[in-house]
Amino acid sequence: MKIPDYLPENPGVYLFLDKEGKPIYIGKAKNLKKRIKQYFRKDAGLKGSTIIRKAVEVKYIITDSEIEALLLEDTLIKKHKPRYNINLKDDKKYPYIKVSTEEEFPRVFLTRKIVQGKGVYFGPYTSAKSVKRTLRLLQKLFPLRTCRYKKLPDKECLDYHIGRCPAPCTGRISREKYNENVQKVISFLQGRTEELEEELEREMWRASEGQEFERAAVLRDRLFALRNLKRSQNVIFPDKRNLDIINIAGDRGLWIIAVLQIRMGRMFGKETFAINDPLQEGPESVLEYFLIRYYRDLDFTPPVICIPEEFKGMEKVEKALGVTVKKPVRGKEKRLLLMAKKNASVELEGYRLKVKRSIPGSVLELQRHLKLKNPPKRIEGFDISNISGRDAVGSCVVFVNGKPLKGEYRRFKIKSIKGIDDYRMMGEVISRRILRILKEGKTPPDLILVDGGKGQLKVAMNVIESLGLEGYNVLAIAKRFETLYMPDGSVLQLPPDSPAIHLLKHVRDEAHRFAIGYHRKLRRKKVKYSVLDTIPGIGEKKKRNLILFFGSEKKIEGASIYDLMKVRGIGPVLARIIYEKFHKVY
Repeated sequence: MKIPDYLPENPGVYLFLDKEGKPIYIGKAKNLKKRIKQYFRKDAGLKGSTIIRKAVEVKYIITDSEIEALLLEDTLIKKHKPRYNINLKDDKKYPYIKVSTEEEFPRVFLTRKIVQGKGVYFGPYTSAKSVKRTLRLLQKLFPLRTCRYKKLPDKECLDYHIGRCPAPCTGRISREKYNENVQKVISFLQGRTEELEEELEREMWRASEGQEFERAAVLRDRLFALRNLKRSQNVIFPDKRNLDIINIAGDRGLWIIAVLQIRMGRMFGKETFAINDPLQEGPESVLEYFLIRYYRDLDFTPPVICIPEEFKGMEKVEKALGVTVKKPVRGKEKRLLLMAKKNASVELEGYRLKVKRSIPGSVLELQRHLKLKNPPKRIEGFDISNISGRDAVGSCVVFVNGKPLKGEYRRFKIKSIKGIDDYRMMGEVISRRILRILKEGKTPPDLILVDGGKGQLKVAMNVIESLGLEGYNVLAIAKRFETLYMPDGSVLQLPPDSPAIHLLKHVRDEAHRFAIGYHRKLRRKKVKYSVLDTIPGIGEKKKRNLILFFGSEKKIEGASIYDLMKVRGIGPVLARIIYEKFHKVY
């Protein structure tokens, strides 16, 4: 990819596109010209080199300001989900609580989709279970309708009779009274529990004085439920401030962010989020992304957000969100920041343990024996099949988490090599495979396994080096004694009962089977259209034996009767018939 001929010096958003016109990376810039040119520099690092290698075009959108660029970047990332941008893991799955204020009688329910301009949203939350628990409590404290009636029912449903719905559908409650409950639900979700407590207590005494004892009892039960909830929320700030405390833990492209929510001075909740950082842009970029992504669509954002470190674009984030973002240096906020760090670190360890448990023991053992940085979850095995250089083919099989992924197997006809040269054939196949991975932006293998010894290993390493690539792990496995040849020149012999060696043998044997199968298929095609089909007494089996013995129909033509008799199943009479047929035909 080349630098575009013209680039503006305005603020804006740029999009790197692949050959299909899909964005693979979206960024923002104060000066589009300077920022885009940085990707083409030799010292651009992993981020720049990866994007320039995968992209074929760059487009840009000019904005009036950096803040507008920041918000547009977030919108485009959510829309296109580029593979190399920082992103929330499983962001489609995070639940929100919605109060459907656009309806005549609003409901409160769990949703996973935000529709701008429709309703009030709270979240995102990381646990649907906790959201449902909150909704059950809200239904007990401030009942709202749960049904989606399209036409008015004749009578109240069961929820009304058990106190879970005020039955606005049959006019049991006025719109004004119903909306009071809606506002209480919103206040509760904003953390304003003390105000609600005072209001409930006033209503309870008012009902009691008016001798509405049944209503007073209901309000008393709601008041007790609210107070029980408050007891579980420690008072941290007597001045009843609202703020969020955010900290981060992680490395190598995976980060966990913990958010401690302080509402009216009390610990209101905690959420943790896993974030992918494909190009390893680091914690500052992750924090900036998260703040915009998390708070932009919320209807309630605390006025203060505490973070562990200041970052370059912090002022723009503050203006975009209308909040104060700061780094605490002492006091309770600093202690809470450390608590958030601990929560993020514990969650990170749990996440890694969960990932580790999902990886088979054979893969983890292989990682240990080969001293790899990461588990070789994706292994690609290569093999070559030919007879004296004829009909030469190569195979690539893919194993993910120790199991074959047959839909991703690939086979290759050798194009550039004539004659017998297994080494160069192996080089061609590996080169074509890696170039295709790079071109299509597909997942590269954690380990490349070649069938053979030192020669095949050297060829594979030379291919990777010639393509200017780093980070590819290569291994060769020899038949019979299952000897492993390492890139550093060492030789490894694993115990015969080792799960790791069983996995490698499975990959090697599967690559061999797939290559042989393709080779035989090509040879059968040659056998299929033959003069031999016109000779009485020659069936498929004898025809195949003749082709395999001589290698081609042309060589059968040049064979003597004595040579033909050497083929299994061909006697003197049939040999003479074949000889005469060929010499009559040609």
